[in-house]
Amino acid sequence: MKRQIYKGPGFDFKDLLLHLALAAAIVGGVLFCVCHSSCQLTSQGIQALGAEESPKILGVSVLSAKTVKIDFSKKVSAESGLVSELGQGQKASLDMIMDKPIKAQVLECGDGKSLLYVFEKEAELGKRWQLFSEIKDDKGNTLTFALPFDGFNPRVPLCLMIEVQANNGSSSTPPESPYVIIQALEDGNLFGVDLYSAQNKCAFSLPNVEVKAGEKIALHLKTASDKSLCVDELENDLALAKTRRSSENWRDLFFDTGKCIGGTNDAIFLRNRNSGKIMDALSYYTIKSGKTSWNLSQELQKAVDQNAWNGPASVQGSVEKTSSATKPLVRKKIQSPQEIIISGKNDWKLSEASVY
Repeated sequence: MKRQIYKGPGFDFKDLLLHLALAAAIVGGVLFCVCHSSCQLTSQGIQALGAEESPKILGVSVLSAKTVKIDFSKKVSAESGLVSELGQGQKASLDMIMDKPIKAQVLECGDGKSLLYVFEKEAELGKRWQLFSEIKDDKGNTLTFALPFDGFNPRVPLCLMIEVQANNGSSSTPPESPYVIIQALEDGNLFGVDLYSAQNKCAFSLPNVEVKAGEKIALHLKTASDKSLCVDELENDLALAKTRRSSENWRDLFFDTGKCIGGTNDAIFLRNRNSGKIMDALSYYTIKSGKTSWNLSQELQKAVDQNAWNGPASVQGSVEKTSSATKPLVRKKIQSPQEIIISGKNDWKLSEASVY
């Protein structure tokens, strides 16, 4: 693959803003703010400003602590980029003030529809970052974007889901449900892994925590009314959480986002956010009054294409469940990493109770 530094032919007002910001970054701290009257926010949290004919972002891959690859809908070029740390709960924004940003050099990749952003300094693991840049196509159409990404984690372990309770329990019984129990099949760090709900278009991002091969992690998707019982077990002590579903036999992690996986129908994925790779998937549906409203073939096909679900990507290729809040879906026992096969509907069954 031939890569070269691309120098854009044009220069407009937004180019001037970007160059002024880079110049200021060279001499020290910089406060950088670009204000726009209108913009779009994608489901990945990317904020972008451009016309209808502007290039579109198709994919993002974090390749290393200093490199992000972005795929576009057409051949594009860019002068440079800026990277800055996002604070706790902060979202990527074109209007964000950037304090001491890291400069990024831009390299053209392949057919010119992909760009590599190479940072002067590493984007640290365990932190959330934003990449700001403007790209152009050969007709001069521009797209200005602020793109969030995680600090690169080179040790993301292969993880599989082994038990899922999707139904929402009553307010008197949280967090009996919903929850997802996953198992790490190798040593590693969970930062950069998320649990994604195709039905509700939401993701639960796992924290910066070290795990061992064979370790089980319970992801509690609803917290108890007494929040003091819901303690994330980020270190070696697995007896901190005191909820009804917590246990010293696994690591407990809690999510209080107000969102959840689908209670009756869903296709849920374990994903590596660095690479975009789907590690594992589970698709399920519930029949009510003789029919189901499951309609996630397009989303599930992504898991089939990545060998994370043994299709077909249809309701016929999914697992039937009930609306019970006490009967979880349980995966067949994994005896060893060498026995791993692609998950499919025949690998899951409805259980009368949790088996872990």
